[in-house]
Amino acid sequence: MDQVGKQFLPHLLVIQKGQTVTFPNSDNIRHHIYSFSQPKPFEIRMFKGGEFKTIAFDKPGIVVLGCNIHDQMIGYIYVADTELTAVTDSNGLATIEAATELTLWHSRLSANHVERVTVGLPAIVPQNHTVSLNLLPEKKAKPERKFGSKFGERGN
Repeated sequence: MDQVGKQFLPHLLVIQKGQTVTFPNSDNIRHHIYSFSQPKPFEIRMFKGGEFKTIAFDKPGIVVLGCNIHDQMIGYIYVADTELTAVTDSNGLATIEAATELTLWHSRLSANHVERVTVGLPAIVPQNHTVSLNLLPEKKAKPERKFGSKFGERGN
């Protein structure tokens, strides 16, 4: 789960329970990554570009990531408890083989970013089956605070 341009990359990482994740920092600035999420609360204190840390995730669930320095940095690690896990493409499409129900997650499904919904599928699923989710509106990132220009204008 890299940090590039003051963002987590990828925005969503799907892993299986028991796997480890490496957190490199490809930015040339420091980050202070944390999560308060129940599957894995952790903190990686300020570290600079070129360094990395590794963390094991032994419980399934949604891990919401943040950076104490850059409030707009939010990322997610979906720790799956089964091999039957898929991520949708940019059009919201995914291929699932032989399922009777689906447990779906999206960061805007709930305000706390961790709620999931389970949807039953019909006994005979057509080749293309659509499931729609009611998502919360997308929040706009707050502009970064810049101190230099305002203090520079005051002069003497």
